[in-house]
Amino acid sequence: MIEIGSRNNAPTSQHPTHDVYIFNIDLSRAATPFCFEQSTAGGHGGQGGARWLALDELEAWPGEWREHLKKSDCAWVAELIDAHPGVDQVTLVSMILKRHAEPAKPVGRLKAIGAWLKRNIHVGGRYGV
Repeated sequence: MIEIGSRNNAPTSQHPTHDVYIFNIDLSRAATPFCFEQSTAGGHGGQGGARWLALDELEAWPGEWREHLKKSDCAWVAELIDAHPGVDQVTLVSMILKRHAEPAKPVGRLKAIGAWLKRNIHVGGRYGV
């Protein structure tokens, strides 16, 4: 599996410190390559699960795939899918992997640190993000 995006969204109603959403491409499952995972509570006693879907199953899935991609810190995948209606699944997977493999656009050191903090640290309360 190739991890395209992941992010800890805690605190949530499921868990105060660990609610990780993950989106993968699983090339070993050609019929259902899109893997949507959620890990709640972490560790061996964690809750959550994974669901593998085909392109034509996304809209019928009650898991809100666009929201899952957003929570996985890869909303660009939904934008890519929506921008190419009618494209076959193999081509779409190739487009996602190509975009994922592109080097990140250079940013300043402070912006990079700020982006990391935003993805990995949650501040709750009145001034939380």
